Amino acid sequence: MKFLKIFGTIIVVLIIILIILFLFTKYRIDNIKDKGDLAKLIDFEAQKFVDNGNSNGIIVGVVKNGDIYIKGYGTIKKGENILPDSSTIFELASTSKLFTTSVLQILSDKNEMNKHETLSSVFKNQISIPDVAKNTTLENLATHTSGFPSIPNSFLKKMTDTTNPYKGLETQDIYEYLINCEGKNKEGTFEYSNFGMGLLGHILELKTGKKYEQIVQEQLLTTLGMRSTFITVDSHYQSRISQGYNEHDQPTPIWIDNVLTGAGSFLSSGEDMVKFIKANLYEDYSPISKSLINSQKKIENTDNGLGWLYTDWMDKFMGNENIIWHNGMAGGYASFIAIDSVNKYGIVVLSNKSYDVTYLGMKLAYYTKTQSWKNKNGI
Repeated sequence: MKFLKIFGTIIVVLIIILIILFLFTKYRIDNIKDKGDLAKLIDFEAQKFVDNGNSNGIIVGVVKNGDIYIKGYGTIKKGENILPDSSTIFELASTSKLFTTSVLQILSDKNEMNKHETLSSVFKNQISIPDVAKNTTLENLATHTSGFPSIPNSFLKKMTDTTNPYKGLETQDIYEYLINCEGKNKEGTFEYSNFGMGLLGHILELKTGKKYEQIVQEQLLTTLGMRSTFITVDSHYQSRISQGYNEHDQPTPIWIDNVLTGAGSFLSSGEDMVKFIKANLYEDYSPISKSLINSQKKIENTDNGLGWLYTDWMDKFMGNENIIWHNGMAGGYASFIAIDSVNKYGIVVLSNKSYDVTYLGMKLAYYTKTQSWKNKNGI
């Protein structure tokens, strides 16, 4: 009995200590001193990320209270001392899902699409949608609450090329899957789905009669002056594309996807992504900024906006309570974007290695929120 009392006392003391440490840590996070040298902190963290082998080359772009900072670290190709700059192009992967959902919002605000239209309505003249998907809406697709799996098994069977997994898919694969919707759950619960977002991109094509890349260019990229953002690679851009590397540091090709393009097929530069950030922060930045800001609003019964993800409890604990974000990773690239409309800043990280940059991005977002500029000699 005495032992149990001692043990119980020790447990209580440990719990009290943990609570004190938790509260003290939270206090330190919420009351960090502004040392006035944000650029120096960005330089330190980004260079350390490269030096640790997590990337061969990265770009960090920051928008804060109207000021812009873009700087590169490492190299665009191993063995060559070529520093990435604001015009260097990287594959965005899933971060470009935000382009798909932004266009949905833009077209909805123009009354050219209805976010609440169901799949049974969209495909009524093509195929019969099974009951499990009849009431799934475009908004469900845009918020990952459609219940569709990330990638259907029927797709996985065709994705045998590990260096370029989406290359062998065909549009007909979408329709063959929709006939039975194997593995689909009831809509309403968050379940990240590349298929769902790719399907949304295809629906944009059906509604406009244009290819997905053209739709995004016309509705979003041209308006924002994002001239170095594209899917189709031509010779004009080739020399500016950073070589991508897999997790083993082996060079990899840019992923080709002609079917689920809406799930993440765009390439872009730091300069262009900063324009996208500004358009999402300032309502008067462009004619479509109001729509972009509308797309950020938290959708009822979800934990995110259209494409934009809201922070979890750990991110909030670490001081990033107001940001919304997205990340992406392909065979040789990784990306991260976050904006904070309350404190008026945003950040983008583009990397030429398949290694997650989310933690780095979250850390830099916190520094951007809490630190001011002394100098910002970025590119």
